[in-house]
Amino acid sequence: MNWGTKLTVGMALFMGFIVVLVTLMIKPHQADSLIDTDYYEKGQTYDVDYNARLDARKDSMLPSIKPGENDLRISFPKAASYKISLRRLSDARLDKFYTSNIAIKEVIILPDELPSGSWLLRIEYSREKRNYLYQDKILMP
Repeated sequence: MNWGTKLTVGMALFMGFIVVLVTLMIKPHQADSLIDTDYYEKGQTYDVDYNARLDARKDSMLPSIKPGENDLRISFPKAASYKISLRRLSDARLDKFYTSNIAIKEVIILPDELPSGSWLLRIEYSREKRNYLYQDKILMP
């Protein structure tokens, strides 16, 4: 094999490599679990979330979060209706959502519902027509 043949074979392999990479980039892939589907809408309503977090501090309505071996306890200072989302960073299929329109003072989530590891906790809750927001990263044992 002379140098011209080797050069042609090498160039064909390189072009094939580039075509494979382009195909992998273009083909549809599953959604990234770290990016919300409504990312831009949440960015435009950021002020609402920011004010809800400030109101929670100002009104002394920050919930108490106690992750333990037996359960996850979320206690509100006063009874409130809530919407809780627990998002797993490593796998979006494990995400959990809890909602109650009835004012409750304490929420208990059993450990078999939440595998151990890191979770993003977001609690949207309201009391007497005031909306509050609490966000934190928790580690389940």
